[in-house]
Amino acid sequence: MKLINKNLILSLVTIITLSACGGGSDESTTQTNNSNTSNPGISNNTTITGQFLSSNDTGKFYSTEQMPSYQQYGKNASHCYQSYNDYYFETENTMVFGNPDLPDTDFKQAAQWVENNFNTALTTMAISKAEYFSNRYSVRLVGLKHIRNQLSSRYYDTIDYPNNFDALTYDQQVDWATKTAKSLTKNEAVELLVNDPYSPFQTETQTVLEDKIYVCLHEKNTTNGWGEGSLSGITIGAPSLAIPHEVEKIVTHELIHTIQHALSANFEGLGLPRWYSEGQAVLLSGMEVAKKSDHNEYDPTLVVSYYDETGDQAIAYSHYGLAYQYLKDANGQPSIVNMMKDMKRITYNYSQQKNSTLKEFHGYVESFDKLMKQTNASTLTVQQYRDEYHALMSAY
Repeated sequence: MKLINKNLILSLVTIITLSACGGGSDESTTQTNNSNTSNPGISNNTTITGQFLSSNDTGKFYSTEQMPSYQQYGKNASHCYQSYNDYYFETENTMVFGNPDLPDTDFKQAAQWVENNFNTALTTMAISKAEYFSNRYSVRLVGLKHIRNQLSSRYYDTIDYPNNFDALTYDQQVDWATKTAKSLTKNEAVELLVNDPYSPFQTETQTVLEDKIYVCLHEKNTTNGWGEGSLSGITIGAPSLAIPHEVEKIVTHELIHTIQHALSANFEGLGLPRWYSEGQAVLLSGMEVAKKSDHNEYDPTLVVSYYDETGDQAIAYSHYGLAYQYLKDANGQPSIVNMMKDMKRITYNYSQQKNSTLKEFHGYVESFDKLMKQTNASTLTVQQYRDEYHALMSAY
């Protein structure tokens, strides 16, 4: 009888847990472990400094928009912005929202996981906590998009417009408006929004995000798609309902995703190809990475979206990690962070994207081609990494 590799089984269980990352499917199933005592990542006597609060008293809500977006909060957080956006447990770095009927220990355990792994995620990404929050949009995304739209329509008379604004093309006006909206300080953005009768927000507390990781507890009784990272923070399962294998690594993985959003997300989305976003999170959270000698098993750099993914998902994720490992070894993590920041400054252009020969976001392609190197220090382009991946791996 052929024996199945134990590490492969554990990797598969972990990857199924992450299936919602970046648009995964919920169709896969796995064994749910509802016992805290059987998982080494769970403490039955969680002790953490924090307090339970009502948003009606503090003014700090999970969401304040009439139509919250997946981009801001993720796909699995709907019940937090629809039903349970006003009750939370707050600690130094996080605010955990969820159903008040869940056990208090669920909120505390989720906060403990974030507190345990936030610094790890920051360190492996090579940024500080201050850098993370300064790069994350401090104003809720719908507010920034509203400002962008009003600027492009020349609505605000308190803003200095370019002298040739009316002579610019529509795309040029939107580009200027987008860059201007991004460059506003929190106070400047708040002032525009609260004084705009058409704004989605009327007060500062509705407009801004706290310098915390927003956590939503979903209530799926399964570890499928248990974790998800978004612009505001992460969504994870209530611990009393389901706890995945290697939970600490999974929480770190999702925290890396929210850091990715802070560093590179444009108004239209994250902008990173799936292999990159998942590969970075896999490698830096300490999950299993494919061996260099096995690079011919998969073509990771061709996977731009979830729909490009083929075959065994655990194998795919391990190869995403390998593809990212090459970039990290060739460039260093700080250089990669600079590339991610650079792509954030680029405004999405529909015409440019439509006419591109590549599926990847044109801003990602521009920044990658400009800043990324091979291990021999020569230039590496997105097209080259797609076409010559296995040759590069053979020489790695």
